[in-house]
Amino acid sequence: MHSRAVVASFRSFVIAVLLAAVSVLISACGSDVHSLGATSNGTPDQGVAVSQVRFMTPPMGWNSWNTFACKDTEAIVKSIADAIASNGMAAAGYQYVTVDDCWVGGRDATTGQLYANATTFPDGMAALAAYVHSKGLKFGLYTSAGTNTCAGLSHGTRPATYPQGVGAGSLGHEAVDAQTFANWGVDYMKFDYCGGNLSAFPAMRAGIDATGRQMFLSINPYSANQTLVTNFASDGTLYVPAWADMSRVSQDISAKFTSVTSIIDISAADAAWAVPGYFNDMDMLEVGNGMTQDQDTAHFIMWAMMASGLNAGNDVRSQSAATQALLTNAGIISVNQDKLALQAVLDSADSSGSLQVWTKPLATTGTRAVALLNRGSSAASITVTLANLGLTGPAQAVNLATGTSLGAVTQSLTQTVPATGAVLVKLTGTDPVAKNGPLAPQSWIWDAVESGAVEVKTNPAGLPLAPGGAATATVSLHGVPYLDGMTVNAPAQLVYRLNGNCTTFQSDIGLDAAANGAGSVDYQVWADNVMLYDSGTITGATAIKTVRVSVAGRQTLRLVVTDAADGVTNDVADWGNPSLVCSS
Repeated sequence: MHSRAVVASFRSFVIAVLLAAVSVLISACGSDVHSLGATSNGTPDQGVAVSQVRFMTPPMGWNSWNTFACKDTEAIVKSIADAIASNGMAAAGYQYVTVDDCWVGGRDATTGQLYANATTFPDGMAALAAYVHSKGLKFGLYTSAGTNTCAGLSHGTRPATYPQGVGAGSLGHEAVDAQTFANWGVDYMKFDYCGGNLSAFPAMRAGIDATGRQMFLSINPYSANQTLVTNFASDGTLYVPAWADMSRVSQDISAKFTSVTSIIDISAADAAWAVPGYFNDMDMLEVGNGMTQDQDTAHFIMWAMMASGLNAGNDVRSQSAATQALLTNAGIISVNQDKLALQAVLDSADSSGSLQVWTKPLATTGTRAVALLNRGSSAASITVTLANLGLTGPAQAVNLATGTSLGAVTQSLTQTVPATGAVLVKLTGTDPVAKNGPLAPQSWIWDAVESGAVEVKTNPAGLPLAPGGAATATVSLHGVPYLDGMTVNAPAQLVYRLNGNCTTFQSDIGLDAAANGAGSVDYQVWADNVMLYDSGTITGATAIKTVRVSVAGRQTLRLVVTDAADGVTNDVADWGNPSLVCSS
């Protein structure tokens, strides 16, 4: 009896301890402490002043260069504006009519202001802007970061009739040119490099801001700049999302399918840099400029999927009915203009890389846009699997280009895709939705990491990970081990669905032990494309910081780590003990 009493007493003690432990864990779930190791419970960091997003979705418009180059005139631009206003393009969302290079007549020696070529633009740019505005459209204009525009350089692009010395660029004149453009009524600036200086780009943003006029700033650091690395933002001298609304990521496009696919690959490598309000520009569209209809369709679908600007580059006055229908396709455009504004990432590909599945979440919970891209020379079947997308079926499938229902999908969907063509599908199923407690074991709906995978440590170890996640045994900030968290190589992003159920996000942040005391990063927390927190530059000498922000009523949470504008070497960063307080 005595031994049984001891055993019973011991069992009671063990049960009491276990119940107490469970009670502690339950009470801690979603609070400041949710693990037995290092915990995210420091004083919340205030961060640095956060900036507002200027433009929530990519621009849509038309640019003169692909069709007219240096042969554009005032009369041509007016007739283009007339066509866009009346042919359904404006109604479909096309806003900007942009005059590219060769409009400049020179720079006034007294005032320092640019003026238009009196032969080709006799009424001047203010009058042309007013005409475009009268059509319910917006006006765009070109300049460069050099002392000349690209056409003013002697590298083979200047027509024989183009006057020597004409084509003044904006280098050293950024403030006065921004004010001149504002005075003229410019709404969109295309800002080329053209042998200039990278410093001109942030200088132009400062100039635009000083005018008080909202002006979309689209830059191209590649023009006449063959030395800039392909993955532009890892150059270490550029962090363009801080001041440009959109930046080119490649050399000029041509109306060839190989050019289109090469730019898709370049933009894909830069996906992690595309934060809210900043878009990777894949160049003006070549739709209607000589490729096949299938190639045009794939081109347009992929530009929409990658959240690039949609700037038509064809002669919209004489385009075919098929080109007109494609450029105004509401289903495809809806993917480009989706308010979540994520860039598509590659989900899967066959061994040759010819048959590809690209995907991006849309703003409505449970939805994915999926592009099935066939880069090969013959028609082929391509399959998308719900599990790869993080969706639970059944999911309703719709061909967005045709509006045709494809029925309910339980596990996978297969479509026949023409050679050098694409099919765009919208899938509506059930998303993983973030819940109360530790975030590390929960599934995100989208991730973009320039190098490596998102490494996840869960507590307990061995829990299922989100698609794209890789298990790690250690998350350590400044030598302090955390029982759960995520480790990424900057730049990196993660997006979670909240669906309005959560109130607070919290995490410790800092460089991982793998950074070896070096590196520098910047953490940002966004919700519904509103920045809630910006850490400023964090180095190996920066003490561990705690982020705690309200996400009440928000639909999505976006965790971003950038390179702090100095390159990506040793930029290994941690989210330590990330957690959410949610209603369920």
